[in-house]
This record gives sequence, structure tokens and C-alpha cells, in this order.
Amino acid sequence: MPRSHLFTRAAPLLQALLMASVASGCVSQQVKKVGSTQAQYAQAEVPSEALLQMAILTFDPGIPDTIKEQEEANVIPEVREAEAKYLPHVLRDTVQNTGFWGAVRVVPAPVNTADVTVRGTILGSDGELLKLAVTAEDATGRVWLEKTYEETAAEYAYTEKLPAGTDPFQDIYNRIANDLLAERSKMSTAELVAVRRAADMRFAAQLAPDRFSEYVETDRRGRVTVNRLPPSNDPVLARVEKIREREELLVDTLDAHYGNYRQNIGRPYQEWREATYREAMILRELKGAEWTRKILGAAAVLGGIAAVATADNQAQSTIGQAAVIGGIFAVQSGIGKGQERKLHEESLRELNASLASEVEPQTVELDGKTIMLTGSAEEQYRQWQALLAQMVAAERGEL
Repeated sequence: MPRSHLFTRAAPLLQALLMASVASGCVSQQVKKVGSTQAQYAQAEVPSEALLQMAILTFDPGIPDTIKEQEEANVIPEVREAEAKYLPHVLRDTVQNTGFWGAVRVVPAPVNTADVTVRGTILGSDGELLKLAVTAEDATGRVWLEKTYEETAAEYAYTEKLPAGTDPFQDIYNRIANDLLAERSKMSTAELVAVRRAADMRFAAQLAPDRFSEYVETDRRGRVTVNRLPPSNDPVLARVEKIREREELLVDTLDAHYGNYRQNIGRPYQEWREATYREAMILRELKGAEWTRKILGAAAVLGGIAAVATADNQAQSTIGQAAVIGGIFAVQSGIGKGQERKLHEESLRELNASLASEVEPQTVELDGKTIMLTGSAEEQYRQWQALLAQMVAAERGEL
């Protein structure tokens, strides 16, 4: 091939590589917005009949099925499982502190004593971004909420400018709390009372279906209606109420368990978040540097080849050869930057593993008995369920 043809073919590619290099250098950093959503708080005491009890289930961690998918999404299963217990309790405190609700508790599975049940799935979480899918449904089967929330941490979120104890993603919890309140505000006092009655009778029907199922009707849509109420002096209903008290004590204990869990992992989790935030900034810069070096290196190689091909004398040829060698070194330098990026990614995994190791067995009390819950939170909950099943069996035997 004539040397002029080689130069003609190399020049457009060289130009394209240089343009790509300029473009990569012009990519700006992601702008961190400062959140401003405030939770709405009750300005007066809410009547007791309008106070609904809420159960917030531990979140679905949203862990990808395969190891490859987990690595691509940079998801460490142990950390995501820890977040699935931690994040609901932040939401719990946000909702409870508004003053519009009765008891708000975090539980591992649905409980029939709850008037409103909230579920969440973690779609994405690191120190920079939090994305959640949230649904809420009341005891009558009415869906209150089905929405995806996303929040980017403000740049000052990991500095002394953020008040102590404030979550970097507090806005997302405030928005959820406000949306739940908006749905509650659409309902009359009579409708709120109907929700509470549905929860009461569903629990009673669960314990004594032969006695109380006739009071509850469920349509094809899954909507629950209470046809009528049993007499207030019904002795069986009185026994059910005592069991309900024990059930709520159990739920309170579970909620306290997650409160302790959150407190125990709080500091290392926030340190992990801050580290992943800093790592994300560094990785973004490294990726830009890596590709810039590779593109410029490749451009130098092509330019050197073209110079050698079109050289009219030995001096020009020598200069071209030097450009080729320099370009090769530049490409290698870019590859080296890629290796550095991988080291940072491994650092993230080590931080995640360190966080997961902070989870410890919990000691709780119920009916004056001290019980050690071991294993994961789900395993601990199954131990509680077994204890509750024994209590319910004993009570039903007396009905």
C-alpha cells in the first residue's frame, strides 16, 4: 500500500481519537443536589381513634441472582442484607416522629395487628445514591402507596455541616412519610376507624376462625369488610384481646431488636457510606484519566505510524518511531490506571465485608424470660414465631 494511502486512512481515525479524548476530558462531575424536603408534623394532638398502627417490613435487599450480576452492580450481599434491616428503622423513626400515627414498628414479616403495612425493595444503595421501591396497604386491602423513590446525597452530607445523627438520605424518608400522610388525610375518621376494626377482626379470625370468621368478609379484589362486631362482653373476644396484647409485646420486642441492630451497625455503616462516596468520586476521576491516556496513547501510535509511513528522510522516520514508542507507553499507563481502579473496587468490597461482620446476636426479654436470638434476623424471628405459636396454641386450647 502506498505510504500516502496509509496516512490518508490513519488521519481520520487519529482525528476521531483526539476528539474522543477532548470529549472525555469535558465530562463534568455529577452535581450533588442539596435536599430540602421537610417532613410534615402534627400541630395538634391527633384523636386516638384516628391513630393507625403501622408495621414496616424489613426491606427486600434486591440482591442480583448471580455472582456476576452482583459484581457488575457492585452489590455485596452481606451489606445489602444489613441495609435491608437498617433503612426501615430510619423510615420508622421518621414516620413515628411526625405525630400522626400510633405505634410504628419494624418487623420481618406481616402481622395481623397492623393497621397499615409498608414494604420496600432496595433498588440501589451506596454512599452516593439511594433508590427504593415502596408500597403500603391497610388492613382493608386498600393500596395506599406504590412508588419508586430516588435520592442523591448532597456534597456536604459527609462533612461536619450535616447535623449529628442526620441521615445523608433523610429527604427520601421525609418524602415517603409525607406521601403516607397524604393518603391518610384523604380518609374520614369513620374510614380510619373501619381500618382499625378490620385489623382487630382479622386477628380475631386468625386465632378463632370458627367464632369470628363470620364477622369478616373478603371480596374478589382482596378487600376486607367487617360486617358487624361481636358483643363487647364476649368472653372469647376478651381472651383474644389478651393474646393480642402478647402479640403486640412480641412486635414491640422485634422493633426494639431492629433499633438495637441499627444502633450497633450505625457507625460502621455511615463510615462505609462515606468511604463508598469518596471511592465513587475517585473512581469517576480514575476512569476519566484511564480512558484519556488510552485514547491519547492510541492517537500517538497512529500518528507515529503515519509519520514513519510518510517520512522523506531518516530524521522524520526516527521522530515517527519515537511517537509510536511514546504512544505505547501512554496506552500502558492508561491500563495501569485501570488496575488502580480495580484496587479501589476491591477496597469497597473489604469495607462492605467489615460492615457485615458487625452484626451480633441479640438478647431480648419477653414475659420476664431472657432469650438469646442467634443467626440472621430472619432466623431470630423464626425463633420468636415458634415461641408465639406455643403461646397461641396454649391460649386457643383454653378458648
